[in-house]
Amino acid sequence: MKIHCSKADLSRGVQTIQSALSSRTTLPILLNFLVETEDSKLKLVSTDLEMGVKHYIPAEIETGGSITIPAKKFSDIIHTLQDEHDIDLTVEPGGKVQLKSGRSRFSIIGAPKSEYPVLPEFNQTGSFSIKATTLEEMVRKTLIAASSDESRHALNGCFWVGHEGNLEMVATDGRRLAIIKRACLPKDKEFRVIVPTKILTELLRLLSQEKAGEDDQVQAGVTDNQIAFQYKTTTLLSRLVEGSFPNYEQVIPVKKDLQVQLDTKAFVQITKRASLCASDRGGSVKFTLRPGALHVYASSPNLEFDDELAVDYKGGEFSVAFNPQFILDGLKAFDCDKVMLSLTAPVNPALFEPLGETDYKYVVMPMRV
Repeated sequence: MKIHCSKADLSRGVQTIQSALSSRTTLPILLNFLVETEDSKLKLVSTDLEMGVKHYIPAEIETGGSITIPAKKFSDIIHTLQDEHDIDLTVEPGGKVQLKSGRSRFSIIGAPKSEYPVLPEFNQTGSFSIKATTLEEMVRKTLIAASSDESRHALNGCFWVGHEGNLEMVATDGRRLAIIKRACLPKDKEFRVIVPTKILTELLRLLSQEKAGEDDQVQAGVTDNQIAFQYKTTTLLSRLVEGSFPNYEQVIPVKKDLQVQLDTKAFVQITKRASLCASDRGGSVKFTLRPGALHVYASSPNLEFDDELAVDYKGGEFSVAFNPQFILDGLKAFDCDKVMLSLTAPVNPALFEPLGETDYKYVVMPMRV
């Protein structure tokens, strides 16, 4: 194999596929990534056997071929090269990879493609298009509530339900829950799957990196055990999370005994200040509604915080405590000036909704104090 490409394209390509590289593996070949020529382009592939990434970059191909290269060392080499010089990459018999850029010369030993796992092809049959900005918004607003506790496997992802043209996404870690619904699917798409956190995190990074525009579309495919996304020159594939997602609908408050409108920015700022004085681990912030004001209080052994926010509230005094980080995580995803807070009792779930919107809900369990 002998190819010529720009340093910028190769560097961006290696960065794109690094997300699927395995850091903890008993298979040394998974520390490599695959480089292969295909249709006058250079294809870069990585996988950890759970998730895979495929990315194409433009290249001048003198001789076609393939090789797998140690990813960490290759990435380190690319980062040291000067931006103004292009790269010549040659694979010699025996698997030695020669890399030339300007006056710099590197040799690195690769391994044949035959030793590398085969990544499934994106199946266009049955796939569907979804607006990139819609997908980015839905994932961003729900992923904040997904669990990172590996012992709760079914919660290590986002539950997707496709039904009658609607896509609903739900994530929860047992203490908070985020749910969003949008009419963005073809009417015939019906599925109920748990999509792993890892591929959704990488999808967000990809859409942000590529600066998804209003007209951009993501091609998505869902099967019984796999999900795939194709966006521009990159394909992400992953196994689905096995198991049953909990009955989340019973957690979402229906009764709204007490409701108050909050200025999103002001509420975030006062909660952020209070969080500085809450205990580091599992500390709570106490919110007390009084006529015309929301009183906010937090304390830890050496710190104390006290402040008020003016609100339009005329009811009796009501106190509830929350983990401040849950509040901040949730409201960071709210793209609105006003948020509606609905409460029933100090021990029951609290519901946060963007004012005037019912298709996005963020639920937080109070803390006992």
